[in-house]
Amino acid sequence: MLKSYITETYYTLIMGRVRGFDVDEALDVALELFWQQGYDGTPIQALCRAMDLQPGSIYAAFGSKRDLFVAALRRYIETVSTEAVDRINGASSGLQGLREYFDHLVDAMVEGKRARGCLITNSLVEFAARDPELAGMFQLHLARLQTSLAAALARARAEGELRPGAGPESAGMLVAVVQGMNVMAKSRPGRRALQDVVDSTLAGLAARPARA
Repeated sequence: MLKSYITETYYTLIMGRVRGFDVDEALDVALELFWQQGYDGTPIQALCRAMDLQPGSIYAAFGSKRDLFVAALRRYIETVSTEAVDRINGASSGLQGLREYFDHLVDAMVEGKRARGCLITNSLVEFAARDPELAGMFQLHLARLQTSLAAALARARAEGELRPGAGPESAGMLVAVVQGMNVMAKSRPGRRALQDVVDSTLAGLAARPARA
């Protein structure tokens, strides 16, 4: 086993052998496993089986297990998180952008993979106290989310969609709501409970409709 690993690593790193697998596909498999089981709950042997690779191939392509985890987190941010945040920026109005973002989260939490929670939120709980570098990565991601939410709130205020006093300064509260929903999702509360959180949150920001 050790001899095989040394030989494979030598040819991969020294001889520049072309990898016989798709790195992005392998990374997607690792992402799914980390998302399902967490970092500590995913031994390297399980990653090898799921990715259909030998340890030497994983180490040569990604580095250590922690390096693979970091790459999976970045993949998650570039795909799952970016897809959600794009809904904020692509809507016809600021408040509509917030509505579409939160409705997308609810759908994903009820019918999709976010029923496992958010990989970033789950990992923040797992690593915050023991890995400052990873904790900083998570905080940067949340800060970027807050910036997108603040921009939508600024747009909504400019369009007269928000109640007096509501605006970009409410973005931190919305991030907290998102994090709370991510934790709720793991207990499978159902669509109605999650939608009630969204509706109450946005109703608290929106301007009151004019009386007839």
